Amino acid sequence: MTNTQPPRQGVRCIRLIAALIFTLLVSLSWLVGAGSAAEDSPVVNELRQKAQHAYTEGRYADAVAANLEIAEKHPDSDARHNAVQMLGNIYEDNLIDLKEAIKWDGEFLEEYADSRQVPFYEEKIATLEKLLNQEPAFKTWQAIRSSNDSDESLVKKYEALLRDQPDFVLKDKVESELGHAYGRMDKLEKSYLAFQSIASEGGEKKLSSTDLVAYEDAHRYLRMTGTWAWFAWAFIVTLWTGVLLMKPWKRLAWASSKKFILLPVLWVLMTIACIPFYYSMDTTAYPIQIPITTVFVAAGLNLIVLFWLLLLTRGEFWRTRPWALRLCSPVLTLLMTVAVFYLFVVYQPQGPYITDVFAVKLHYWSGELRNRGLSLAIPGR
Repeated sequence: MTNTQPPRQGVRCIRLIAALIFTLLVSLSWLVGAGSAAEDSPVVNELRQKAQHAYTEGRYADAVAANLEIAEKHPDSDARHNAVQMLGNIYEDNLIDLKEAIKWDGEFLEEYADSRQVPFYEEKIATLEKLLNQEPAFKTWQAIRSSNDSDESLVKKYEALLRDQPDFVLKDKVESELGHAYGRMDKLEKSYLAFQSIASEGGEKKLSSTDLVAYEDAHRYLRMTGTWAWFAWAFIVTLWTGVLLMKPWKRLAWASSKKFILLPVLWVLMTIACIPFYYSMDTTAYPIQIPITTVFVAAGLNLIVLFWLLLLTRGEFWRTRPWALRLCSPVLTLLMTVAVFYLFVVYQPQGPYITDVFAVKLHYWSGELRNRGLSLAIPGR
């Protein structure tokens, strides 16, 4: 008798394959269902787009209404995460309702914030709670920040806010904005004082990275226009006093006097000849814009140095010491020129930045000279 039934091992394999296929189909159907459930409905998508357009167009009440509808009527949608976050931001920055801002920031903290966002939102909510009793001042602060006023107008408004609210919770932020506004106005001493007020109360750790850069630049400017400027002035006065004490007029002949008359004329003619070249340069992309009046002032200062040099060479002291004149006059002239132009540069509107550019250029030129010297010293390079 022939056995037509399949072997038991084959039956088991067929059953196993069928079970695997069934499990796979169930899993796929579950994933498809979960994916479709995660997708927001057309109504939610329309509300989300409506909220985004309203926010970008500055219609904050409409943006709040759309986000509120998502948050309250569609609690299981993915869009609710962003809606809750936007509600907190709009109530804080635009509509200025601190209670509502605290409410929605707290809900975001409890339901959606990840481990990196938790410290930020905890500090944010704590600050907003402190501001509840200063909401009018906070409204003024936000209005100033969102305005497009000039720096002069911003400075007046920030100073008025600090004067009216000396205990304002966000005093450090106001002083930070005040320091940056003064910096843009090239009032670096006042900028330094604004940042110093923050640092004196809580240390430099309360200053942001941009605050620290502005604070250090302002501090450096004060040193440049303070200690070093006084040193340069003292050096110039000393050199002029030394020249006058040598009574150079006793050795001034008619030929020397003609030089004093001729030099200004030649210098004016040379300056006028350079004007077309100055206006022919395209300086639109330059970080430092130098007006033509500054060029004239620099030329005038150079002329003063030349006058001083002429008087120096006519001093009575050198009559019996010509070798000393040959040794000292180049060094003294170089030092006088450096001192005069240092004062000229540091009192320019962008004085500290100009000195930085000089330092970078000097470093570049010194590197070029070293490289050329090395290439000449090594054959074949």
